[in-house]
Amino acid sequence: MRRNSYLIPRRTLLRGAGVSLALPLLDVMAPAISSAESTTDAPVRLCVLYKGCGVNPHSWDIVGGAETDFELSRILQPLSAVQDDILVLGNLDNQGSSDHMDAPGTFMSAAKHKERNRYSFDQRIADHIGSETPIKSMQLTADNVWKQHPWLNILSYDNKNQPLRGQHDPQAVFDLMFKDTSRMDRQNELLSILDGVKEASSSLSRKVSARDKRVLEQYFDSIRDVENGIHQARQNSRTADLDTKLSDIDPSLKVGNLGERIKAMLDLITLAFWTDSTRVISCMLANTNSRSHYDFMGVDAEFHYVSHHVRNKKVLPAYDKINIWHTGQLRYLIERLKSISDGNSTLFDNSLILWGSGIKHGDYHSLTDLPLVVAGGGGGQVQLGRHVRYPRAQPYGNLLLTLMNIMGSDATGIGDSTGRLPGIMEKANFEPANPDDGSWKIVKSDDNTLTAKGLLRISIEADDVEYYQLRLSDRSDLEIRIPFMNNHKLRFDRCVGKVVTVTGRYKVDGEKKTIVALTKAELEQP
Repeated sequence: MRRNSYLIPRRTLLRGAGVSLALPLLDVMAPAISSAESTTDAPVRLCVLYKGCGVNPHSWDIVGGAETDFELSRILQPLSAVQDDILVLGNLDNQGSSDHMDAPGTFMSAAKHKERNRYSFDQRIADHIGSETPIKSMQLTADNVWKQHPWLNILSYDNKNQPLRGQHDPQAVFDLMFKDTSRMDRQNELLSILDGVKEASSSLSRKVSARDKRVLEQYFDSIRDVENGIHQARQNSRTADLDTKLSDIDPSLKVGNLGERIKAMLDLITLAFWTDSTRVISCMLANTNSRSHYDFMGVDAEFHYVSHHVRNKKVLPAYDKINIWHTGQLRYLIERLKSISDGNSTLFDNSLILWGSGIKHGDYHSLTDLPLVVAGGGGGQVQLGRHVRYPRAQPYGNLLLTLMNIMGSDATGIGDSTGRLPGIMEKANFEPANPDDGSWKIVKSDDNTLTAKGLLRISIEADDVEYYQLRLSDRSDLEIRIPFMNNHKLRFDRCVGKVVTVTGRYKVDGEKKTIVALTKAELEQP
Protein backbone atom coordinates (compact mmCIF):
# COMPACT_ATOMS: atom_id res chain seq x y z
CA MET A 1 0.00 0.00 0.00
CA ARG A 2 1.24 3.43 -0.91
CA ARG A 3 2.51 5.42 2.09
CA ASN A 4 -0.13 7.75 3.57
CA SER A 5 -2.82 6.37 1.31
CA TYR A 6 -5.20 6.42 4.30
CA LEU A 7 -4.99 10.19 4.66
CA ILE A 8 -8.01 12.29 3.77
CA PRO A 9 -8.33 15.98 2.86
CA ARG A 10 -9.85 18.59 5.20
CA ARG A 11 -12.96 18.97 3.05
CA THR A 12 -13.92 15.29 3.14
CA LEU A 13 -17.70 14.84 3.40
CA LEU A 14 -19.69 11.85 4.63
CA ARG A 15 -22.46 11.39 2.08
CA GLY A 16 -25.80 9.67 2.28
CA ALA A 17 -29.27 10.04 0.83
CA GLY A 18 -29.59 13.78 0.53
CA VAL A 19 -27.00 14.37 3.25
CA SER A 20 -23.51 15.83 3.04
CA LEU A 21 -21.92 15.81 6.47
CA ALA A 22 -18.81 17.95 6.93
CA LEU A 23 -16.24 16.62 9.36
CA PRO A 24 -14.29 18.25 12.18
CA LEU A 25 -10.50 18.43 12.03
CA LEU A 26 -9.04 14.95 12.58
CA ASP A 27 -5.50 13.65 13.01
CA VAL A 28 -5.97 11.67 9.83
CA MET A 29 -6.35 14.97 7.99
CA ALA A 30 -3.34 16.81 9.40
CA PRO A 31 -0.64 15.46 7.03
CA ALA A 32 -3.01 15.84 4.11
CA ILE A 33 -3.65 19.42 5.10
CA SER A 34 0.07 20.03 5.30
CA SER A 35 0.73 18.74 1.80
CA ALA A 36 -2.41 20.03 0.08
CA GLU A 37 -2.83 23.40 1.76
CA SER A 38 0.74 24.09 2.95
CA THR A 39 -0.42 25.00 6.45
CA THR A 40 -1.44 23.34 9.68
CA ASP A 41 -2.55 26.56 11.34
CA ALA A 42 -6.14 26.52 12.52
CA PRO A 43 -8.23 29.34 11.02
CA VAL A 44 -9.71 32.13 13.14
CA ARG A 45 -13.50 32.46 13.19
CA LEU A 46 -15.63 35.50 13.99
CA CYS A 47 -18.96 35.45 15.83
CA VAL A 48 -21.01 38.56 16.64
CA LEU A 49 -23.73 38.19 19.29
CA TYR A 50 -26.02 41.22 19.40
CA LYS A 51 -28.54 41.96 22.13
CA GLY A 52 -30.74 45.02 21.82
CA CYS A 53 -32.44 47.26 24.39
CA GLY A 54 -29.26 48.29 26.16
CA VAL A 55 -28.61 47.76 29.88
CA ASN A 56 -29.12 49.40 33.23
CA PRO A 57 -25.69 51.09 33.46
CA HIS A 58 -25.61 50.80 37.23
CA SER A 59 -25.97 47.04 36.99
CA TRP A 60 -23.47 46.79 34.14
CA ASP A 61 -20.55 49.05 35.03
CA ILE A 62 -17.52 47.58 36.80
CA VAL A 63 -16.49 49.91 39.63
CA GLY A 64 -12.94 49.95 40.95
CA GLY A 65 -10.39 47.20 40.63
CA ALA A 66 -7.50 46.96 38.20
CA GLU A 67 -7.10 45.76 34.64
CA THR A 68 -6.43 42.14 35.62
CA ASP A 69 -7.93 42.19 39.13
CA PHE A 70 -11.58 43.25 39.06
CA GLU A 71 -14.99 42.18 40.31
CA LEU A 72 -17.66 41.54 37.73
CA SER A 73 -20.84 43.60 37.97
CA ARG A 74 -24.34 42.25 38.50
CA ILE A 75 -25.11 41.72 34.81
CA LEU A 76 -21.69 40.24 34.13
CA GLN A 77 -21.81 37.76 37.02
CA PRO A 78 -22.68 34.75 34.80
CA LEU A 79 -19.21 35.16 33.29
CA SER A 80 -17.42 34.65 36.62
CA ALA A 81 -16.61 31.02 35.72
CA VAL A 82 -14.92 32.21 32.51
CA GLN A 83 -13.56 35.56 33.70
CA ASP A 84 -10.09 34.66 32.44
CA ASP A 85 -11.58 34.14 28.97
CA ILE A 86 -13.16 37.56 28.43
CA LEU A 87 -12.16 41.16 27.81
CA VAL A 88 -14.66 43.72 29.12
CA LEU A 89 -14.37 47.10 27.39
CA GLY A 90 -15.56 50.51 28.57
CA ASN A 91 -15.77 54.06 27.23
CA LEU A 92 -16.19 53.27 23.54
CA ASP A 93 -18.60 55.66 21.81
CA ASN A 94 -20.53 55.15 18.59
CA GLN A 95 -21.44 58.08 16.34
CA GLY A 96 -24.56 56.59 14.83
CA SER A 97 -28.15 57.64 15.34
CA SER A 98 -29.42 57.32 18.91
CA ASP A 99 -32.57 55.36 18.26
CA HIS A 100 -33.92 51.84 17.97
CA MET A 101 -33.93 51.72 14.21
CA ASP A 102 -30.32 52.54 13.49
CA ALA A 103 -28.63 50.77 16.39
CA PRO A 104 -28.11 47.28 14.84
CA GLY A 105 -26.64 48.62 11.59
CA THR A 106 -24.36 51.15 13.26
CA PHE A 107 -23.20 48.48 15.73
CA MET A 108 -21.84 46.52 12.78
CA SER A 109 -20.54 49.44 10.73
CA ALA A 110 -19.71 52.30 13.14
CA ALA A 111 -21.25 54.50 10.49
CA LYS A 112 -21.49 58.15 11.44
CA HIS A 113 -24.84 59.82 12.04
CA LYS A 114 -26.96 59.97 8.83
CA GLU A 115 -24.23 58.24 6.85
CA ARG A 116 -25.82 55.60 4.64
CA ASN A 117 -22.79 53.35 4.22
CA ARG A 118 -23.76 50.28 6.23
CA TYR A 119 -21.21 47.87 4.75
CA SER A 120 -20.74 45.88 7.95
CA PHE A 121 -17.44 44.74 9.35
CA ASP A 122 -18.44 41.07 9.34
CA GLN A 123 -19.13 41.23 5.60
CA ARG A 124 -15.86 43.04 4.98
CA ILE A 125 -14.18 40.10 6.68
CA ALA A 126 -16.34 37.58 4.79
CA ASP A 127 -15.43 39.22 1.48
CA HIS A 128 -11.79 38.70 2.44
CA ILE A 129 -11.88 35.07 3.67
CA GLY A 130 -15.30 33.73 2.70
CA SER A 131 -14.06 31.88 -0.39
CA GLU A 132 -12.15 29.49 1.89
CA THR A 133 -15.33 27.90 3.27
CA PRO A 134 -18.46 26.32 1.75
CA ILE A 135 -20.64 29.08 3.23
CA LYS A 136 -19.28 32.61 2.95
CA SER A 137 -21.05 33.85 6.08
CA MET A 138 -24.16 33.13 8.12
CA GLN A 139 -26.69 35.60 9.47
CA LEU A 140 -28.97 34.35 12.24
CA THR A 141 -31.71 35.92 14.31
CA ALA A 142 -33.40 34.37 17.31
CA ASP A 143 -35.80 37.19 18.19
CA ASN A 144 -39.25 37.77 16.73
CA VAL A 145 -39.04 39.23 13.25
CA TRP A 146 -40.55 42.68 12.78
CA LYS A 147 -42.23 42.87 9.38
CA GLN A 148 -43.28 46.52 9.89
CA HIS A 149 -39.74 47.71 10.56
CA PRO A 150 -37.49 45.14 8.86
CA TRP A 151 -34.25 47.06 9.51
CA LEU A 152 -34.66 46.26 13.21
CA ASN A 153 -33.91 42.64 12.32
CA ILE A 154 -30.80 43.36 10.24
CA LEU A 155 -27.23 43.26 11.47
CA SER A 156 -25.25 42.62 8.31
CA TYR A 157 -25.04 44.68 5.10
CA ASP A 158 -23.09 43.76 1.98
CA ASN A 159 -20.72 45.96 -0.03
CA LYS A 160 -23.66 47.45 -1.92
CA ASN A 161 -25.38 48.40 1.38
CA GLN A 162 -27.99 45.72 0.84
CA PRO A 163 -29.36 44.12 4.03
CA LEU A 164 -28.65 40.44 4.66
CA ARG A 165 -31.65 39.02 6.43
CA GLY A 166 -31.01 36.67 9.33
CA GLN A 167 -32.31 33.11 9.24
CA HIS A 168 -34.89 32.70 12.00
CA ASP A 169 -35.49 28.93 11.85
CA PRO A 170 -32.78 26.71 13.42
CA GLN A 171 -33.96 23.80 11.28
CA ALA A 172 -33.31 25.79 8.10
CA VAL A 173 -29.80 26.62 9.33
CA PHE A 174 -29.18 22.96 10.10
CA ASP A 175 -30.43 21.91 6.68
CA LEU A 176 -28.24 24.52 4.99
CA MET A 177 -25.19 23.02 6.66
CA PHE A 178 -25.91 19.34 6.26
CA LYS A 179 -28.79 18.51 3.90
CA ASP A 180 -29.34 18.57 0.17
CA THR A 181 -33.09 19.12 0.28
CA SER A 182 -33.40 18.78 -3.49
CA ARG A 183 -32.32 15.14 -3.21
CA MET A 184 -34.36 14.19 -0.16
CA ASP A 185 -37.70 12.45 -0.19
CA ARG A 186 -40.18 12.88 2.63
CA GLN A 187 -39.18 9.69 4.38
CA ASN A 188 -35.53 10.59 4.51
CA GLU A 189 -36.35 14.08 5.66
CA LEU A 190 -37.79 12.64 8.87
CA LEU A 191 -34.61 10.76 9.73
CA SER A 192 -31.61 12.03 11.65
CA ILE A 193 -28.84 12.96 9.27
CA LEU A 194 -26.68 10.52 11.21
CA ASP A 195 -28.90 7.70 9.97
CA GLY A 196 -28.30 8.88 6.43
CA VAL A 197 -24.50 8.63 6.77
CA LYS A 198 -24.41 5.62 9.08
CA GLU A 199 -22.60 3.39 6.61
CA ALA A 200 -20.07 6.06 5.64
CA SER A 201 -19.37 7.01 9.26
CA SER A 202 -18.85 3.36 10.26
CA SER A 203 -16.39 2.91 7.39
CA LEU A 204 -14.44 6.00 8.45
CA SER A 205 -14.36 4.97 12.12
CA ARG A 206 -12.66 1.71 11.18
CA LYS A 207 -9.78 3.61 9.52
CA VAL A 208 -8.94 6.31 12.09
CA SER A 209 -7.01 6.41 15.35
CA ALA A 210 -8.50 6.02 18.80
CA ARG A 211 -8.20 9.80 19.32
CA ASP A 212 -10.05 10.48 16.07
CA LYS A 213 -12.76 8.00 17.10
CA ARG A 214 -13.31 10.00 20.30
CA VAL A 215 -13.54 13.25 18.30
CA LEU A 216 -16.06 11.69 15.90
CA GLU A 217 -18.10 10.33 18.78
CA GLN A 218 -18.20 13.78 20.40
CA TYR A 219 -19.10 15.34 17.07
CA PHE A 220 -21.93 12.90 16.30
CA ASP A 221 -23.28 13.31 19.85
CA SER A 222 -23.31 17.09 19.34
CA ILE A 223 -25.22 16.75 16.08
CA ARG A 224 -27.75 14.47 17.75
CA ASP A 225 -28.13 16.99 20.61
CA VAL A 226 -28.73 19.84 18.14
CA GLU A 227 -31.33 17.81 16.26
CA ASN A 228 -33.09 16.98 19.53
CA GLY A 229 -32.91 20.62 20.64
CA ILE A 230 -34.47 21.85 17.40
CA HIS A 231 -37.19 19.21 17.66
CA GLN A 232 -37.87 20.15 21.31
CA ALA A 233 -38.09 23.84 20.45
CA ARG A 234 -40.69 23.06 17.81
CA GLN A 235 -42.63 20.73 20.12
CA ASN A 236 -42.76 23.43 22.78
CA SER A 237 -44.07 26.09 20.41
CA ARG A 238 -47.00 28.21 21.46
CA THR A 239 -50.56 27.02 21.18
CA ALA A 240 -52.05 26.43 17.77
CA ASP A 241 -54.60 29.18 18.41
CA LEU A 242 -51.88 31.75 19.11
CA ASP A 243 -49.80 30.53 16.19
CA THR A 244 -52.81 31.06 13.92
CA LYS A 245 -53.22 34.60 15.16
CA LEU A 246 -49.53 35.34 14.77
CA SER A 247 -49.49 33.93 11.25
CA ASP A 248 -52.09 36.50 10.26
CA ILE A 249 -49.52 39.16 11.15
CA ASP A 250 -46.37 37.54 9.90
CA PRO A 251 -45.64 33.81 9.55
CA SER A 252 -42.10 34.40 10.80
CA LEU A 253 -43.53 35.29 14.20
CA LYS A 254 -44.53 31.69 14.79
CA VAL A 255 -41.93 30.96 17.43
CA GLY A 256 -41.37 28.42 20.09
CA ASN A 257 -39.60 28.88 23.37
CA LEU A 258 -37.13 31.74 22.86
CA GLY A 259 -34.57 30.24 25.22
CA GLU A 260 -34.59 26.90 23.42
CA ARG A 261 -34.28 28.59 20.03
CA ILE A 262 -31.29 30.67 21.16
CA LYS A 263 -29.60 27.56 22.55
CA ALA A 264 -30.16 25.81 19.23
CA MET A 265 -28.61 28.77 17.39
CA LEU A 266 -25.54 28.76 19.65
CA ASP A 267 -25.13 25.01 19.14
CA LEU A 268 -25.36 25.55 15.38
CA ILE A 269 -22.68 28.24 15.58
CA THR A 270 -20.46 25.73 17.35
CA LEU A 271 -21.07 23.09 14.68
CA ALA A 272 -20.49 25.57 11.87
CA PHE A 273 -17.10 26.55 13.30
CA TRP A 274 -16.21 22.96 14.18
CA THR A 275 -16.78 21.77 10.61
CA ASP A 276 -15.29 24.92 9.08
CA SER A 277 -18.57 25.40 7.21
CA THR A 278 -18.14 29.13 7.66
CA ARG A 279 -15.81 31.44 9.60
CA VAL A 280 -18.09 34.45 9.89
CA ILE A 281 -21.41 34.44 11.79
CA SER A 282 -23.64 37.17 13.16
CA CYS A 283 -26.54 36.34 15.46
CA MET A 284 -29.20 38.68 16.83
CA LEU A 285 -30.27 37.42 20.25
CA ALA A 286 -32.67 40.33 20.70
CA ASN A 287 -33.42 43.26 18.43
CA THR A 288 -33.23 46.83 19.69
CA ASN A 289 -37.02 47.15 19.98
CA SER A 290 -37.63 43.61 21.16
CA ARG A 291 -41.22 42.72 22.01
CA SER A 292 -40.33 39.23 23.16
CA HIS A 293 -41.69 37.99 26.47
CA TYR A 294 -39.22 36.06 28.58
CA ASP A 295 -41.94 34.06 30.27
CA PHE A 296 -39.79 30.91 30.17
CA MET A 297 -37.67 32.54 32.89
CA GLY A 298 -40.53 34.09 34.83
CA VAL A 299 -40.60 37.56 33.22
CA ASP A 300 -44.01 38.15 31.67
CA ALA A 301 -43.23 41.53 30.13
CA GLU A 302 -41.73 42.78 26.90
CA PHE A 303 -37.97 43.27 26.91
CA HIS A 304 -38.36 46.71 25.35
CA TYR A 305 -40.94 47.78 27.95
CA VAL A 306 -38.75 46.92 30.95
CA SER A 307 -35.75 48.63 29.33
CA HIS A 308 -37.44 52.01 29.97
CA HIS A 309 -36.62 51.92 33.63
CA VAL A 310 -35.73 55.45 34.72
CA ARG A 311 -39.32 56.53 35.35
CA ASN A 312 -40.34 53.15 36.72
CA LYS A 313 -37.65 51.43 38.78
CA LYS A 314 -40.12 48.66 39.63
CA VAL A 315 -39.18 47.03 36.30
CA LEU A 316 -35.44 46.97 37.09
CA PRO A 317 -35.40 43.43 38.56
CA ALA A 318 -37.00 42.08 35.37
CA TYR A 319 -34.73 44.19 33.13
CA ASP A 320 -31.60 43.02 34.94
CA LYS A 321 -32.82 39.41 34.91
CA ILE A 322 -33.16 39.41 31.12
CA ASN A 323 -29.76 41.03 30.63
CA ILE A 324 -28.14 38.59 33.07
CA TRP A 325 -29.68 35.75 31.09
CA HIS A 326 -28.25 37.15 27.83
CA THR A 327 -24.82 37.27 29.45
CA GLY A 328 -25.29 33.63 30.38
CA GLN A 329 -25.73 32.79 26.70
CA LEU A 330 -22.28 34.18 26.02
CA ARG A 331 -20.91 31.97 28.77
CA TYR A 332 -22.66 28.96 27.21
CA LEU A 333 -21.03 29.59 23.83
CA ILE A 334 -17.62 30.11 25.44
CA GLU A 335 -17.87 26.82 27.30
CA ARG A 336 -19.06 24.95 24.20
CA LEU A 337 -16.17 26.26 22.11
CA LYS A 338 -13.66 25.53 24.89
CA SER A 339 -14.81 21.91 25.08
CA ILE A 340 -13.86 21.15 21.46
CA SER A 341 -10.31 20.50 20.27
CA ASP A 342 -9.14 22.32 17.17
CA GLY A 343 -5.73 21.09 16.12
CA ASN A 344 -3.39 21.71 19.05
CA SER A 345 -5.79 24.13 20.76
CA THR A 346 -9.56 24.61 21.04
CA LEU A 347 -12.26 26.21 18.95
CA PHE A 348 -12.42 28.97 21.55
CA ASP A 349 -8.71 29.71 21.20
CA ASN A 350 -9.22 30.08 17.46
CA SER A 351 -12.39 32.16 17.61
CA LEU A 352 -13.17 35.84 18.09
CA ILE A 353 -16.49 36.77 19.72
CA LEU A 354 -17.97 40.25 19.98
CA TRP A 355 -20.95 40.43 22.37
CA GLY A 356 -22.80 43.67 23.02
CA SER A 357 -25.61 46.11 22.38
CA GLY A 358 -25.93 49.03 19.97
CA ILE A 359 -27.10 51.32 22.77
CA LYS A 360 -25.91 51.70 26.37
CA HIS A 361 -28.68 53.21 28.44
CA GLY A 362 -31.91 51.33 27.75
CA ASP A 363 -34.12 54.34 28.46
CA TYR A 364 -32.06 57.15 26.92
CA HIS A 365 -30.81 55.10 23.93
CA SER A 366 -27.36 56.57 24.50
CA LEU A 367 -24.47 55.59 22.22
CA THR A 368 -21.70 56.48 24.65
CA ASP A 369 -19.83 53.83 26.63
CA LEU A 370 -21.40 50.87 24.82
CA PRO A 371 -21.70 47.58 26.79
CA LEU A 372 -19.13 45.33 25.11
CA VAL A 373 -17.37 42.04 25.77
CA VAL A 374 -14.75 40.43 23.55
CA ALA A 375 -14.03 36.73 24.01
CA GLY A 376 -11.97 34.12 22.22
CA GLY A 377 -8.24 34.00 21.74
CA GLY A 378 -8.30 35.12 18.11
CA GLY A 379 -5.59 32.56 17.34
CA GLY A 380 -3.46 33.79 20.25
CA GLN A 381 -3.76 37.48 19.33
CA VAL A 382 -6.15 38.70 22.06
CA GLN A 383 -5.13 39.28 25.68
CA LEU A 384 -8.02 38.01 27.81
CA GLY A 385 -8.91 38.07 31.51
CA ARG A 386 -9.05 41.88 31.65
CA HIS A 387 -11.27 44.90 32.13
CA VAL A 388 -10.10 47.84 30.02
CA ARG A 389 -11.82 51.15 30.57
CA TYR A 390 -10.27 53.86 28.41
CA PRO A 391 -9.45 57.12 30.23
CA ARG A 392 -10.80 59.06 27.26
CA ALA A 393 -13.68 58.05 25.04
CA GLN A 394 -12.58 56.05 21.99
CA PRO A 395 -14.38 55.69 18.63
CA TYR A 396 -16.21 52.37 18.53
CA GLY A 397 -15.02 51.98 14.94
CA ASN A 398 -11.46 51.53 16.26
CA LEU A 399 -12.57 48.28 17.89
CA LEU A 400 -14.18 47.02 14.67
CA LEU A 401 -11.03 47.90 12.71
CA THR A 402 -8.89 46.01 15.21
CA LEU A 403 -11.11 42.92 15.01
CA MET A 404 -10.96 43.07 11.21
CA ASN A 405 -7.17 43.16 11.33
CA ILE A 406 -7.08 40.20 13.74
CA MET A 407 -9.22 38.29 11.23
CA GLY A 408 -6.63 38.92 8.52
CA SER A 409 -8.07 41.99 6.82
CA ASP A 410 -5.61 44.74 5.86
CA ALA A 411 -8.32 47.42 6.18
CA THR A 412 -7.21 50.80 7.46
CA GLY A 413 -10.59 52.20 8.44
CA ILE A 414 -14.31 51.66 8.98
CA GLY A 415 -17.04 54.11 9.98
CA ASP A 416 -15.79 56.58 12.59
CA SER A 417 -12.48 54.81 13.17
CA THR A 418 -9.28 56.79 13.57
CA GLY A 419 -6.92 53.83 13.93
CA ARG A 420 -6.49 50.53 15.75
CA LEU A 421 -7.70 50.33 19.33
CA PRO A 422 -4.95 49.81 21.90
CA GLY A 423 -5.43 47.40 24.78
CA ILE A 424 -6.87 44.50 22.77
CA MET A 425 -3.79 42.61 21.66
CA GLU A 426 -1.68 43.92 24.52
CA LYS A 427 -2.06 45.11 28.10
CA ALA A 428 -3.50 48.61 28.42
CA ASN A 429 -1.97 49.60 31.80
CA PHE A 430 -4.40 52.50 32.32
CA GLU A 431 -4.82 54.18 35.67
CA PRO A 432 -8.12 53.52 37.50
CA ALA A 433 -10.96 55.83 36.53
CA ASN A 434 -12.46 58.47 38.84
CA PRO A 435 -9.75 58.70 41.53
CA ASP A 436 -10.71 60.79 44.57
CA ASP A 437 -8.34 63.77 44.60
CA GLY A 438 -9.88 65.35 47.69
CA SER A 439 -11.95 67.88 45.73
CA TRP A 440 -15.29 66.12 46.13
CA LYS A 441 -17.24 68.48 48.38
CA ILE A 442 -19.83 71.23 48.55
CA VAL A 443 -18.06 73.98 46.64
CA LYS A 444 -20.41 76.83 47.56
CA SER A 445 -23.92 77.47 48.84
CA ASP A 446 -26.28 80.30 49.68
CA ASP A 447 -29.74 80.30 51.21
CA ASN A 448 -31.35 78.58 48.21
CA THR A 449 -28.70 77.06 45.92
CA LEU A 450 -25.58 74.98 46.30
CA THR A 451 -22.87 73.62 44.02
CA ALA A 452 -21.17 70.34 44.82
CA LYS A 453 -18.68 68.01 43.19
CA GLY A 454 -18.48 64.26 43.72
CA LEU A 455 -19.00 60.75 42.40
CA LEU A 456 -22.63 60.23 41.44
CA ARG A 457 -24.13 57.01 42.78
CA ILE A 458 -27.51 55.33 42.79
CA SER A 459 -29.08 52.48 44.71
CA ILE A 460 -30.63 50.14 42.20
CA GLU A 461 -32.49 48.37 45.01
CA ALA A 462 -34.32 51.54 46.01
CA ASP A 463 -37.82 51.84 44.55
CA ASP A 464 -37.46 55.59 44.24
CA VAL A 465 -37.03 57.20 40.83
CA GLU A 466 -35.92 60.49 42.37
CA TYR A 467 -33.11 59.24 44.60
CA TYR A 468 -29.39 59.74 43.88
CA GLN A 469 -26.28 60.13 46.05
CA LEU A 470 -23.22 62.31 45.49
CA ARG A 471 -20.24 60.69 47.23
CA LEU A 472 -17.93 63.33 48.79
CA SER A 473 -14.26 63.04 49.77
CA ASP A 474 -15.15 62.79 53.49
CA ARG A 475 -17.08 59.57 52.58
CA SER A 476 -20.46 61.22 53.22
CA ASP A 477 -23.25 61.27 50.65
CA LEU A 478 -25.18 64.33 49.55
CA GLU A 479 -28.73 63.26 48.67
CA ILE A 480 -30.26 64.38 45.37
CA ARG A 481 -34.03 63.96 45.00
CA ILE A 482 -35.26 65.41 41.73
CA PRO A 483 -38.46 64.78 39.74
CA PHE A 484 -38.24 62.63 36.66
CA MET A 485 -38.70 65.42 34.10
CA ASN A 486 -35.86 67.41 35.71
CA ASN A 487 -33.70 64.30 35.48
CA HIS A 488 -34.81 63.55 31.93
CA LYS A 489 -34.17 67.08 30.64
CA LEU A 490 -30.56 67.00 31.90
CA ARG A 491 -30.11 63.27 31.13
CA PHE A 492 -28.77 63.14 34.63
CA ASP A 493 -28.91 59.37 34.84
CA ARG A 494 -26.07 59.08 32.33
CA CYS A 495 -23.76 60.69 34.89
CA VAL A 496 -24.03 57.85 37.40
CA GLY A 497 -20.64 56.28 38.12
CA LYS A 498 -18.84 59.44 36.99
CA VAL A 499 -17.47 62.56 38.68
CA VAL A 500 -19.96 65.38 38.23
CA THR A 501 -20.43 68.95 39.44
CA VAL A 502 -24.06 69.78 40.15
CA THR A 503 -25.87 73.02 40.91
CA GLY A 504 -29.41 73.15 42.25
CA ARG A 505 -31.90 74.20 44.86
CA TYR A 506 -31.78 72.45 48.19
CA LYS A 507 -33.74 72.03 51.39
CA VAL A 508 -32.50 71.54 54.94
CA ASP A 509 -33.77 68.92 57.40
CA GLY A 510 -31.87 69.45 60.65
CA GLU A 511 -28.23 69.49 59.59
CA LYS A 512 -28.90 67.49 56.43
CA LYS A 513 -28.97 69.18 53.02
CA THR A 514 -30.83 67.58 50.11
CA ILE A 515 -30.83 68.86 46.51
CA VAL A 516 -34.44 68.97 45.27
CA ALA A 517 -34.04 70.55 41.82
CA LEU A 518 -31.13 70.75 39.41
CA THR A 519 -30.21 73.61 37.14
CA LYS A 520 -26.88 72.27 35.91
CA ALA A 521 -24.85 69.05 35.80
CA GLU A 522 -21.34 68.98 34.32
CA LEU A 523 -19.30 65.82 33.80
CA GLU A 524 -15.63 66.10 34.72
CA GLN A 525 -13.42 65.45 31.73
CA PRO A 526 -10.50 63.09 32.36
